Amino acid sequence: MRIRGCIFDLGHTLIELPANPEELRQEMFAAALGVLRRHGIRIEETAFVDTVERWMARRYGRWQEDWREYPLVETFALALDEMGHPGLSKEVVREVVRAFLAPQEARWQPFPDTFSTLEALQRRGCRLALLTNSGDADHSWRLIDRFGLRRYFDPIVISAAVGWRKPHPSLFLRIAEAWALPPQAIAVVGDLLEADIQGAHLAGMRGIWAAMSGGPPPPSSHVRPDATIRSLSELVAVLDRWEDGSEP
Repeated sequence: MRIRGCIFDLGHTLIELPANPEELRQEMFAAALGVLRRHGIRIEETAFVDTVERWMARRYGRWQEDWREYPLVETFALALDEMGHPGLSKEVVREVVRAFLAPQEARWQPFPDTFSTLEALQRRGCRLALLTNSGDADHSWRLIDRFGLRRYFDPIVISAAVGWRKPHPSLFLRIAEAWALPPQAIAVVGDLLEADIQGAHLAGMRGIWAAMSGGPPPPSSHVRPDATIRSLSELVAVLDRWEDGSEP
C-alpha cells in the first residue's frame, strides 16, 4: 500500500545534538543549581546530581514497563523533597527544570536535509505528524518553534502533554484516526528501535529507522525496522521503492 502519511520523531531524527555529553551534563546541573541558589536554597552539588539522576533513572526506567510519561518537574520535585526541600512551589521547580534544559536547547540544530525532506514529502501529498517522547512539553515546543517546524506537522503530539510515551500504540493510532488513514498507509520515522519502530509495528505501521549515528541495530534489540536511512534525504527514495514494489 502506498504510504500517505509519515509520523516523525523529533530529537536525533529531525534535529541533532552535537555536544560532548559529559560537558553538557555538568553545564545542565550547574544551571539548575544556580536557580536554586538564587532562591536561597543551598544544596551540595554532588548530592544534588546523584539524587536527581537516581530519581531520573528510577522513573525513566518505569516507562519501559507501563509506557507512562513521568514529567521532569515531578522528578525534580521528588528529588528536592528527598534532599530536605519539600513543598517548593511549582513555579520554582519549573524554573529549575527550564534552566536545566537550557544548555541542551541551545545546542540542538536541524539536520542539513530536514527542511528539504519535509518539503519534498509535502509536495508528494504526504501527511506529516510529529510524535515525540519528552519529559517536558514546554521544552519540546520551544525547540519546535525555534526551528519553525510547527508549520509542517498536524498533529503534533508530545508525551508529557498526553501522559503516554512511545511505543504505546494508541499514540500512533490516534494520528491515523485523525487522518482517516489505515495504519498500513503510514510510516514512522525515528531513531529509537524500542520506541519508534516497535510503536509503529504495534500499531500496524511501517517503521523506518533514522540511524544517523551509523552502525547496525544493536544485537540486544528484538525490533527490526522495515527500512534504515542514514540521512533524511534517503527517505523519499525508500517510499518510492515501496510504492513501485521493488521492496516489500
